[in-house]
Amino acid sequence: MEQCLMVLCIIAPIFAAVFIGAAARKNNIITAQQLGGLQQFAVKFGLPCVLFNSCFTANITAESVTSMLLVLPLLFASSAWAFSARRKKYRYHNLPMMFSAQESGMLGIPLFIALFGAQHAYRIGMLDLAQSFIAIPVIAVLTSDSGKNSSIKEIAGKVFRSPLLLMSLLGLALNLSGAAAWLNSAGWGEVISQTAGFISQPVSASMLFSVGYNFSISKGNRKIIFRVAALHFALFMLFCGVMQAALLLIPDVDPMTRWAVLIYGILPPSYLSPSMGRNEKEYTVASGVCSILTVVTLALFCVITGLCLR
Repeated sequence: MEQCLMVLCIIAPIFAAVFIGAAARKNNIITAQQLGGLQQFAVKFGLPCVLFNSCFTANITAESVTSMLLVLPLLFASSAWAFSARRKKYRYHNLPMMFSAQESGMLGIPLFIALFGAQHAYRIGMLDLAQSFIAIPVIAVLTSDSGKNSSIKEIAGKVFRSPLLLMSLLGLALNLSGAAAWLNSAGWGEVISQTAGFISQPVSASMLFSVGYNFSISKGNRKIIFRVAALHFALFMLFCGVMQAALLLIPDVDPMTRWAVLIYGILPPSYLSPSMGRNEKEYTVASGVCSILTVVTLALFCVITGLCLR
């Protein structure tokens, strides 16, 4: 009974935030424009502070770097497959986006924080950082061929100026250079950490609220939605297995690194996927895949929570 209560203490707030978001949309309590403002605060201020603080205070170890480096070839392979598949079987312009990045920002990091705390967010944040080196070129290619006016240079510039990327790199730079240790010894490290932590407090709730608000499945495209979702899930479970096997080669791997890899593997594709579509069908298919796999992620997260608290 005590273990069940511990599990509920973690998963109940998550599901509450998701269901409240869905209810807010259904009852027109919050408009899409208002939600956009909430997301902008979380993505441009709150979440960057989470990643900065975690990287700033992190004890960067071999397994964290290894898991980060493993993401690159695996995502490159899945993106290459998706580009090939869209020419032959799955003729959806935005298909490669569904296989080039996981939704670690809006979903993965908040879930990981709920289970392990914000101080360990760098373990999954580094995976998010690594996937950007694959996602950025994919976004640039898809956008340049979408009929929009944005050039590859403009898209790449926007992504490289992303607060998530810049604050992660800043935290890592201060940490690895020894500047963080000096700031801590001078008494300023705690001030910086507490300030970033205060700004990041609403992140998990607002991100999960957005997940519930944006949930949708198109009835007319359910067959292809479930097929692509199944392909995505199977492929990333394979990737997760490869990464877990590679971590066996490193002695004394921290269990939280393994959990970070597992949570990363069960995530849905990037929520940018629908916006990369060129028409309504491509948008609705990608939205459906993201929504279906979000439900799968939340269900599996409940299992992971129970296993972690045993």
